[in-house]
Amino acid sequence: MNRLVAFLLLFVSTAGFGQSLAASPPETTGWALFRSYAPLLAVLIPLVTYLTAQYKDWRSAQGTLNKAFQGENDAVVYMTHKVQHNEWKRRMKRAPGFRREVITALCLAWSVQRLDYIKALIFDALLCVGQQGYADETQFVLDKLLRQYQQYHERFEAAQFAGVIGSMEQLKVALAAGEAARVAQAGRG
Repeated sequence: MNRLVAFLLLFVSTAGFGQSLAASPPETTGWALFRSYAPLLAVLIPLVTYLTAQYKDWRSAQGTLNKAFQGENDAVVYMTHKVQHNEWKRRMKRAPGFRREVITALCLAWSVQRLDYIKALIFDALLCVGQQGYADETQFVLDKLLRQYQQYHERFEAAQFAGVIGSMEQLKVALAAGEAARVAQAGRG
């Protein structure tokens, strides 16, 4: 809603600025100078406010993703909440790089997470991402991570990766089954 108000103010003040420049002869008093620049200020102030809000939102999301990549539980819970409630839906649609980071962070969080209640939140968030139309992209990210884990497991004989690989494969199958069930249900409805 704030964005709409900012754009309306921007539109209205831009029209007024053009009219005031065309109609008024150049005057030299301070008040007249202020009046001639007032429409420009009316454009700049909402624009700066809007851009500042967008930058803060972007920084907040980046911080959350960075913490989620590090496996911090509170960041993972916050990120799953944002995804489950479609708070990043528009941004994920507009910015494929951001969407890929969110999916990757969720998958990586799944691979390192030991707590079942957080894994349940991650699983639900990944299902929500699939419902938004990004199930194939989620499967692509999972395949890429699985290949990386399997290569490391084979090259360095890292036994601890066997459990992680099994868990990731189980997630991949469960997400594919969840997507198939969603498609079947949509076909009936």
